[in-house]
Amino acid sequence: MGSLIQRNTAVAKRKGTLAAVAGVGSAVALVVINPIVGVVGLAGAAYLGWDWLRFRMKHGLRL
Repeated sequence: MGSLIQRNTAVAKRKGTLAAVAGVGSAVALVVINPIVGVVGLAGAAYLGWDWLRFRMKHGLRL
């Protein structure tokens, strides 16, 4: 059972890292490149963040 929890924790960490990197990249694009590109990127980052949170809730992982 421990390996299943470790696998879920590793997947959650990967999803969270991806969401954070997408959020930071979108914020940089918002400021540097173009506000429209940044807003579209932030919407994508928000979806990835929601996916991460939903995964943690589904598998009973604490924040």
